[in-house]
Amino acid sequence: MDAAVLMRYETVLRPETQRSAEWLEAQWQKIARSLDALETGWGGFLSGPLCAGQIALGCALGYLDFRHAARSWRGGRPKLAQWAAQMARRPSMQATEPPAG
Repeated sequence: MDAAVLMRYETVLRPETQRSAEWLEAQWQKIARSLDALETGWGGFLSGPLCAGQIALGCALGYLDFRHAARSWRGGRPKLAQWAAQMARRPSMQATEPPAG
């Protein structure tokens, strides 16, 4: 989540002449490694009883959809994508979703 927010700051708050494509890509690689780890090694956690960690993860994935949709984080991560879709259908997640646009 930290890397995703920093990417947003870099593209919105920094002057265009000072933005670093390499730094942005390095931040995305941190996110991608985390997503890959969740896809391959955290199935038990994701299928367990709902906890604060799952809520945080659902929010982080929603943020990726909201601010970094062009990065298509779901590619190659079908289990995590399915889990995120199920989590997004929860009424509590829908009630706190940011407005479109």
